[in-house]
Amino acid sequence: MNTFLAELGKRVAERWLSLLVLPGALYLAVAAAGSMVLRHSGWYDLEILADYVNRVAARRRGIGQVVLIGAALLLGSGGVGLVAQSVSGGVTRLWLAAGRGPVGRRLTGRRRKRWQRVHEAYRNALLQRYRRQQGWGEEDDPGPLPDSARLLVVRNRICLVEPDRPTWMADRMRAAGERVHQAYDLDLTAAWPRLWLCMPEMSRAEIATVQTAFASASRLAGWGLLYLVLAVWWWPAAVIACVTVGTAWQRGRAATAVLAELVESAVDLYGRDLAQALGLVCPDGFTPDHGASLTRMLRKGV
Repeated sequence: MNTFLAELGKRVAERWLSLLVLPGALYLAVAAAGSMVLRHSGWYDLEILADYVNRVAARRRGIGQVVLIGAALLLGSGGVGLVAQSVSGGVTRLWLAAGRGPVGRRLTGRRRKRWQRVHEAYRNALLQRYRRQQGWGEEDDPGPLPDSARLLVVRNRICLVEPDRPTWMADRMRAAGERVHQAYDLDLTAAWPRLWLCMPEMSRAEIATVQTAFASASRLAGWGLLYLVLAVWWWPAAVIACVTVGTAWQRGRAATAVLAELVESAVDLYGRDLAQALGLVCPDGFTPDHGASLTRMLRKGV
C-alpha cells in the first residue's frame, strides 16, 4: 500500500507539474517580458530583454528571498494553470453547446442550410444517374453527370445527419446518437453507462485515451485565450493566441471525430452483450427490436 501511494503521489505531482506549473511558468515569463519590458513599441527588441534579464540576475539576494521568489513563482504558475483549466471547461461547453440562444440558432440555421443545399444536389445527382441508366429522357447531348461521390463527401463533412447544433463538434457527437438510433432503435444516452460496464478494458482504454486528447485540446484553447489577454500590452501575444486556439480547434475536431466513431463502434460490437446481460435473447445478432426493448427497459418508463 505504501508503494502504491508513493507511486500515485508521484504521478499526481508529474501531472500537476506538466499540466499546470510548466505552462503557467511560460505564461508568466511571456507576460512579464511583454508587459514590463518590450511593450508594443519594442515588441521585437531582444537586446532590451536580455539587458533587463542580466540586470535582474545581477542583483544580490539572500537565500530567504530566493526561496520566497521561487515559491511565489511556483504558486503563481499553478494559479494561472488553474485559471486556464477553468477556461478550458468553458471552451468545452462552447464546442459542445446545444445552441439554444439567438447566436446559436443563427449558426445552426446557417449550417443546416448549407447541409440541405448539398444534400439536395446529392439527391438530384443520384436521380440523374438513375434516369440515365434507365434510358429516360430524350436529350441529344446529356452532358456529364454530377459527381455524386464528391457531393456526398461535402455533405458528410458538414454533418453526417441534418445539423441541429451550432458547431461541428456538437453535431458530430449528436450524430453518433442519431445514427445508433436509426440503426438499432436504441437510446444511446440511456444505454451508454451500462454499455460501458459491458465493454472490455482495452476498448474502454481506447475511448478514455481519445477523451484525454479532447480534454487536452480544450485546455490548449484555454491557454490560447489567456494569451489573448496579454495582447493589451504586447500585440504579438494575439498571434500566439490565434495559433494556439486554431491548433486546439483542429485537435478538438480530430478527437471528436475519433470519439464519435469509437462510440458507434462500441454499440456495434457490444450492444448484443448488453442485451444478453439484461436478459434478452439475441440468437441472430443485435437488431432494432432488441434496441427498442433495451430503450424501454433502460428508460424505466421515463
